[in-house]
Amino acid sequence: MRKYTRFPIVIYYGDNMPADETATQEQKRWRNRLEIARKWAKAVNKRGGDATVVHLPDAGLHGNTHFPFSDLNNLDVAKLMSDWLHEKGLD
Repeated sequence: MRKYTRFPIVIYYGDNMPADETATQEQKRWRNRLEIARKWAKAVNKRGGDATVVHLPDAGLHGNTHFPFSDLNNLDVAKLMSDWLHEKGLD
């Protein structure tokens, strides 16, 4: 785990994961993966790391799939990443 504290990490998730009874098994698995990613980032950060999980709807972007950089709003997604890279001094 310590090796993950040496550099900033960002993980992006789209919003194709309904929380209600209409969700498919695969959509439920993605929702679980999002929660696991959040727990993992919290564990990394607790050890002095800098991990961020971005759920795109929380950032105001909707309609994204498993490949958010391929979706129609990919420039908006790229802007989020560009801003994150700038914030971390990696641009």
